[in-house]
Amino acid sequence: MYQSYSLAATQPRERFDYFHGIVDGVFCRMTLDIDRGVRAAFEASLESTDLGRVQLVRVSTSPLQVRRLPQDIARIDDPPYLVKFQRAGESLWCQRGRDVHVRRGDFVLCSTAEPYALRFRGPYDMPVLVVPQSIMRRLTPDPDQFLGVRMAGDDADCGLLSSFVFQVAARMNRLAAPMMRRVEANILDLLSAILNARARPGSTSRAGQLARIKVYIDEHLHERQLGPGTIAAALRLSTRYVHSVFEGEDTTVGGYIRRSRLAACRETLESAGPSLSLTDIALRWGFYDLSHMTRCFNREYGAPPRRFLLQLRDGEACSPASSSYKGDARSD
Repeated sequence: MYQSYSLAATQPRERFDYFHGIVDGVFCRMTLDIDRGVRAAFEASLESTDLGRVQLVRVSTSPLQVRRLPQDIARIDDPPYLVKFQRAGESLWCQRGRDVHVRRGDFVLCSTAEPYALRFRGPYDMPVLVVPQSIMRRLTPDPDQFLGVRMAGDDADCGLLSSFVFQVAARMNRLAAPMMRRVEANILDLLSAILNARARPGSTSRAGQLARIKVYIDEHLHERQLGPGTIAAALRLSTRYVHSVFEGEDTTVGGYIRRSRLAACRETLESAGPSLSLTDIALRWGFYDLSHMTRCFNREYGAPPRRFLLQLRDGEACSPASSSYKGDARSD
């Protein structure tokens, strides 16, 4: 959901405190500082939207300092990662004792689970991705190695991601919900590729690769040709290796794809109800046709989609069926 916050209706002397409260609500508890002599001239704007599982926030303010203190950290149970993109102005960034000068086009990865400091000497514009820990650790197994590291906009891959995020931030109030998921998938794909290309040797473990593969699958369910070969090509792995990392799981690569697609179909059924046709839902999530999805759905949940929807309306819960069905030949 898109939201925009304006200070226009707030008295000048109250604007900084009002904005501080907005920041605490949108991100998490932070400490903001500004010279008392310029409080009455403080200007700021903030807008945000949910891309899906990730939130995009665009912040512009007068010069100020942002700090995350130990007492702030204690007030949140699941502190997210923030990916801060410098769209205009400059900033001085510090986390884990690393001081970084961030210029236009650069971005930095920040953990709200640890103290940090960010100083803006002049007006600035900064889109920020708010990424839950679970998602960030699926993008790269050791995200903390990048804390306090400048991702330079002069690098081709970093500059590409920054430019894309800037374009999305400029249009966030006009993008339709179906497009948001595609946008999120592209952003997370690029971010994952950039971080893993710069990861310390040996830091991408087998478990980390499995997490990367699952992220890729989850973000590309709509592609009908999704399978071990396309995954391997996209992540620069061998098809044999993609199969091998699933050997310790309770399913195959194809089985994971199928279950993820079915979970997406079920979620769509539960949220959209009869407003979408079953054929549209099946095609949206990568099935070849409605009959293919119906067979798989019945095996997984013990009821075909139409009956499932009726049971849902009657308050009956459907749970995954007990089955040895492992996958689909077209996914394997």
